[in-house]
Amino acid sequence: MSPDRTVAVTGSGQASAVPDVMRLQIGVAVVEPNVSTAMERAGASMRAVIDALLAAGVSRPDLATAQLAVHPQYRTGDDPGISGYEVSNMLTAIVRDLDSAGDALAAAAQAGGDDLRVHGVSLTVDDPTAPLAAARDAAFADARRRAEQFAGLAGVRLGPVLSIREGAAGPGPAPRMAAFAASMPVEAGEQQVSAAVDVVFELI
Repeated sequence: MSPDRTVAVTGSGQASAVPDVMRLQIGVAVVEPNVSTAMERAGASMRAVIDALLAAGVSRPDLATAQLAVHPQYRTGDDPGISGYEVSNMLTAIVRDLDSAGDALAAAAQAGGDDLRVHGVSLTVDDPTAPLAAARDAAFADARRRAEQFAGLAGVRLGPVLSIREGAAGPGPAPRMAAFAASMPVEAGEQQVSAAVDVVFELI
């Protein structure tokens, strides 16, 4: 076989996936005149938030501290200097029951009060294995259709596959930001899982 008697194509495919988990980036931030008071208050607020999330059905293994920071606050004007300290503590929480996700966030907000900070809320698919496999099937079928078209245009027939290489599509659906009204509803919607494949066919 001549090395030129081949056709290389890239196929792409998608599959729908329904998000089944919510990831919360949630925390507290307080400012007090001294570090110890700020740490104590932030700790109490965060414990209240954690207890509220646990009571709302979030499992403790799905809670993880993401960040703890202490920053001095400075005065301006004629008397510059440190006026106090801000302590912030951020938590990542995974809510696996979307029916209770809005209640979990509302409970955390009530527990944290004015100290609460919501850094991010996203919906995603916990295990994208099945939709990704379906997207790969669609990508390969697309590659074969393209190759068959090129073979027909060239007046030859499509032969066997010589090589397959997965393309640069992501491993799963990207998180989708969730929107909340006053009553904290959660609508999962659908996400698209994408796959790409590079295939070389022999031409005969």
